[in-house]
Amino acid sequence: MNWTYYEILRIPELMEKIESSKFQFEGDRKYVFVGCGSSYNLALIISQIVRKYGIESEVVTGGKVVSFDYIPQCDIGIFISRTGESTETVQSAKKFKSKGIKIIGICCESTSSLGAVCDEAYAFDFLHEESVVMTGSFVALLQFFIGKRDISEECSRIIERSQSIIKELDLKSFNHFVFLGFDEEYAISKESALKMQEMALQYVEFHEPLEYRHGPIARLSDTSLVVINSKDTLFERDLSKELRKHTKVIFLGKNGDIDIEYENGLETPLKLIFALLLAYNKAITEGYNPDSPDKLSKSVKIDTSY
Repeated sequence: MNWTYYEILRIPELMEKIESSKFQFEGDRKYVFVGCGSSYNLALIISQIVRKYGIESEVVTGGKVVSFDYIPQCDIGIFISRTGESTETVQSAKKFKSKGIKIIGICCESTSSLGAVCDEAYAFDFLHEESVVMTGSFVALLQFFIGKRDISEECSRIIERSQSIIKELDLKSFNHFVFLGFDEEYAISKESALKMQEMALQYVEFHEPLEYRHGPIARLSDTSLVVINSKDTLFERDLSKELRKHTKVIFLGKNGDIDIEYENGLETPLKLIFALLLAYNKAITEGYNPDSPDKLSKSVKIDTSY
């Protein structure tokens, strides 16, 4: 078994473990989330959701902070890095701290450069991953920030249903993958596209659902596979019916191909599971190693001294 596959299949177990830890937001504080790559996408999802519940928040990449000394006004900075070693994230934390802003680090290692810098740190050792691509830890950290209930059994159901759907797909025949969604579902689509790009080296796109008709649809063909992360609107269902005339569509929503009812964003940890398994299986189909994709590393290290 590849590490990546194992780290996806253990998501229900991770949900049980993360259940005892929940991040507590303070309603009268403004939060700025900082991350890179998948951690940035994670921050986008969290920020979109917590704003629905009255938490003021903003998201910025570590790259923007270090390149332009961009530090938004805020009370608390939350810095997310799976390894706690990504240069831009660690350096961003230092810059925020120099401005007197409280900084909180989130990572999956007991000791890290990020943890050493931050005023407060959450280090979830049980989320450690051997594979380069972030998978199960992403879902668990998302649940840590936005979870309201135990979803471990639902994760098991989604894994089983996803495996069943993927088994029936001729993945070799698809070379173009499109992920669609609004708001936090857009951020889930962005992360889904990244997983397919990282693991399987495929041509990917992500858009808002109704924006897809305004240009990108021109690239659609019978070798495209479209995944709609739905907010259960009639407009998304109509789009799904339209696109099914041309190619394969997987609809993630109420009574969809994978039945996940929209819960104001709280269901998003469930939405990513299908994309993780799809990307993994596509990588295997193409003969790639999803554990260690070409040109990628678990931590991006750059020179920020100039």
